[in-house]
This record gives sequence, structure tokens and C-alpha cells, in this order.
Amino acid sequence: MVLDNGRFISSELGNITQMLDEHFRVAVSANKIVVNAITDWLEGKKSIATDELEKITALEEKGDALKRTILNELANASSLMQREDLLKLVFYNDKSVDGAEIACYHLAAVVEHWTPDGELKENIAELGKLMSSQLSAQREAVRFLSINMEESMKRAEEICKLEKQIDVVQRKIQTLLYPLDIPLPVLLRFRDFINMLEDIANFSEDAALVIRTLSLTLNT
Repeated sequence: MVLDNGRFISSELGNITQMLDEHFRVAVSANKIVVNAITDWLEGKKSIATDELEKITALEEKGDALKRTILNELANASSLMQREDLLKLVFYNDKSVDGAEIACYHLAAVVEHWTPDGELKENIAELGKLMSSQLSAQREAVRFLSINMEESMKRAEEICKLEKQIDVVQRKIQTLLYPLDIPLPVLLRFRDFINMLEDIANFSEDAALVIRTLSLTLNT
């Protein structure tokens, strides 16, 4: 009976982590649009294409639909003991998708009016790379949840390390930003963009802490 129950729980968890993986894939895709927009901007592009903005909005809507499906599955799960932690994971990822959409629209309002250069440009490019790495690590951590807890734990630790690096770069960007002689509306909109990227990084760290807890509880 214990063996059968263990198999059932494993199957149930596997089903939900597959859906979580799809949800995190949406988050990675949404954030990739933001990172690509940063790269294009730093290379001199003065606008974000309308179809890219529509695409990120469609991803946000897809993320919402997946979230509802996962929440229904969790509500109906009969033997899954980690329901609360999995719920947290869904909500943190949902915030990441929403944040990517908001960040992209903030950036769209900035790119036609101003392009950074020098050290500020380098730090913004670095921030984009770190964001991309963190989201990829988060998806991998979720993917390994039901198949290799040790690997999942490693990815969670990597996410936390990346978040600290993002904090350092974000502070450098703000230090370099405020002395600039650019229109105040542009400065404020860009500040909102950078702050949203920091929020996304924090959501990833929160998700990593939940993943770490899941890795421990599912191993016991």
C-alpha cells in the first residue's frame, strides 16, 4: 500500500511539475522578449515592434490560463502534501510573467527618446544577461523537481547567487543614471523599468527558496 501510494504521489507530482515547466517556459519566453529588446536598444534601435508588444501580452494571457489550470489541478490533488509550496511557486512565476510585460512597455516608452552609452550601457547589457540566466535556471530547477532533487537544489542556489549579482548591477545603473542630463519623464520611466527588472529577480529568488523547500520535503 505504501509503495502504491508513493507511486501515486510521484505520478501526481510529475503531472503538476510538467504543467509548471510549461508555465515557466512562458516566463522565460516573456523575459527573453525583454532581454532581446534591451539588446536591440543598446545597438541603436529606436523602437520596439508592435508585434513584439502584442506577443508579450499574449504570453501574459497564456500564463494566466496556465496558472488557472495548475491551480485547479492542485485543488483536486488528493494526496499531494506540498500543495501550499507549489501554489507559491505558481504565484511567483505569474508575477514574473506580469513583470516582463510591464517592463517591456516601460522600455518601449524610453527607447525612442534616449540611448545610453559608456559604462551605463555596459551595465544595462550585463543586467539583461543576468536576468536571462536567472530565468533559465529557475525553469531548470522546476523541471528537475520530480526527477532529480539534488539538481533542483543546485539550480535554486544558482538563482540566489544570480539575484545578488543583479542587485549589484542594478545599484550601479541607478548610480550612473541620476546624474545624467536627460528629460525627467524618460529618466523616471527608465527607473521604473530597472525597478521592475529588480522585482522580477526578487520573484525568482522567492521561487528558488520555495524550490529549495520542496527539494528537501520531497526527499524525506
